[in-house]
Amino acid sequence: MRFITSILLSSLILIPAASAQLIPEEISVETLPTPGENWFISKTGNGGYIFDANTGEMQGLLSLSRNTPAVTSWAPREEFYATESYLSRGVYGDRTDIVAIYDFENLSPVAEIEIPNHMARLAVRNHLGLTGNGRHLAILNMNPGHSVSIVDVVDRVFVYEISTPGCAVIMPTADNDFMQVCGDGTLQLIQLDISGFETNRVRSPQFFNVIEDAVFDRTARSDDGWFLITHGGTIYEISTDDDEINISDAWDIVSEEDEGWRPGGGEFISAHRDTGLIYVAMHEGEVDTHHVAGTEVWVLNSNTGRRIQRIKMENPANSLMVTQEANPKLIVGTEEGGTEIYDALSFKHERSIATPGAALFEDF
Repeated sequence: MRFITSILLSSLILIPAASAQLIPEEISVETLPTPGENWFISKTGNGGYIFDANTGEMQGLLSLSRNTPAVTSWAPREEFYATESYLSRGVYGDRTDIVAIYDFENLSPVAEIEIPNHMARLAVRNHLGLTGNGRHLAILNMNPGHSVSIVDVVDRVFVYEISTPGCAVIMPTADNDFMQVCGDGTLQLIQLDISGFETNRVRSPQFFNVIEDAVFDRTARSDDGWFLITHGGTIYEISTDDDEINISDAWDIVSEEDEGWRPGGGEFISAHRDTGLIYVAMHEGEVDTHHVAGTEVWVLNSNTGRRIQRIKMENPANSLMVTQEANPKLIVGTEEGGTEIYDALSFKHERSIATPGAALFEDF
């Protein structure tokens, strides 16, 4: 028994010497190429996957927290901005909310700004918004009342928190303002000064009935404002002129022949700003089935108020986004977790991409 033990010990002593002969592996560091046309971010619970919709190839990964509502970018500074929330023990402990800033080249965090620890941690695209001048990031809070944190992403500082009771969603407008949808059927406009502090607040007249047919908290940018849609399929276009809020005449996307069809899913509405085309995931269902994914995507012309196409989904569409290039792509996240790419003008299906758990998409 002693003899066997000595042999084993001798063998173990020789292992490090043998290991020393291994040739170390070379480490290569990849950088993100210059973003091309129709690149987009697929935001999941495991990070933000960057894809080229033209080829279907993955270009990089943003290592976001699991509690990141959304991410946005500012091309002139080549930076991404994400609101992230962390717990000191992973699933419990002290909470820390931050705005994380990542660079384009390495997709590495280059700065973080601590914010009040009550941002809304839901995966909703317009729970944050970058102002038109690219300086201030507005973040929606729910604690449980509504407020908005303002962060100066140029000077990398938290500015202050604005109380916005009864109003939610962040819809940037003009250079340094944003609008919100309010629970009494109105819109709210908040205007900021150059430092990010509130200088003016305006409320619109009531234009929808929150009980009979409420406006969704999912919205889509238009050429000079935003499109809002109700649970019943009525669309409004809203914009601002200095401190005035403009609300267009409403138009219905569901005709008598299509009675019973409703918008629904996650991020189910998007628009191509240059053409005025609106894309909405639709399904047949009863009232209050707004969570049901779309069996079709309807394409609407906002210039004429008419539907021009119905795209049938093989797998129900839970989220969608159209890129803003001259030859745009329609990105559709399915209920089963896949991502389908369509030509947004010819409506032809082009390819499928595996992006498990995509909650929403962001163009950049």
